[in-house]
Amino acid sequence: MFKRYKPFFKAGVMEQFAYKFAILTWLIVSILQIACVVILWIAVYKNSEFGMDSIINGFSFKEMISYLVFINIFSFTTFCGDTLWIINEDIKKGTIDMAFTKPISYRVRMIYQTLGHFVVNNLMFGIPLFTIAYIIFGIIGYITITSPMMFILQIGLFLIIQLFSCILYDTINYICGVLCFYTKSGWGINQTKDVVVNFLSGTMLPLSFFPEGVGNVFRFLPFAGMAYNPILVLMGKTDILMSIHYVGFTFVWVIALNLFAKVLFDHASKRITVQGG
Repeated sequence: MFKRYKPFFKAGVMEQFAYKFAILTWLIVSILQIACVVILWIAVYKNSEFGMDSIINGFSFKEMISYLVFINIFSFTTFCGDTLWIINEDIKKGTIDMAFTKPISYRVRMIYQTLGHFVVNNLMFGIPLFTIAYIIFGIIGYITITSPMMFILQIGLFLIIQLFSCILYDTINYICGVLCFYTKSGWGINQTKDVVVNFLSGTMLPLSFFPEGVGNVFRFLPFAGMAYNPILVLMGKTDILMSIHYVGFTFVWVIALNLFAKVLFDHASKRITVQGG
């Protein structure tokens, strides 16, 4: 299978290298964003009941800073791919007919192209930034490594769940792209998707900060497996069994949403109209 879809994987890799300066600019913006958020949380903890020693919704000040840095690096490197826009452009230009005539899966093609983006993002930015952050937080005591074996298991599970998170995010993008069959435009869908993902995945705020009833519901949604759960695994805030549970949770949602995406695509393709052909 990989041989058949290898060109799409390579296309994803080449796209990331072609826009490396745009990615670097986005990285700088993300760093400034992290700095602003860190300053905000310093003020929050300083003005809390026990000051900087406060535990707010399960997070100490050190854990909160670690969480903010890690989740921004994670979202920058993992939430990648242009699946929604590719589908939107295919519909507009009329090239969507290739999805029905070529002897390849349109969905699998998108996955491989996104994985190309994912690999480049992690090699160029993800691994170096995570390593630097982990070393710094370890030195200043923000993160505690209980044992080398636990650390290796923890990182291994994190890498697996990060891969699943990338595919899960791409699946959400794919579903939103298929909705363009009905709306003929992807801009509004993409804006809505970004708001929902950032809000429910824990990118803006840890899910533990939501009211208990609402937070428990959010933890069962696929968005929790896209960012919040992986960062808890990376930070060692879960034991090995819970980390394995989180990996399985994300994998199950990947399968479920891809099945839903197939049904949605089959339905949408029966009423296809294109603007360019």
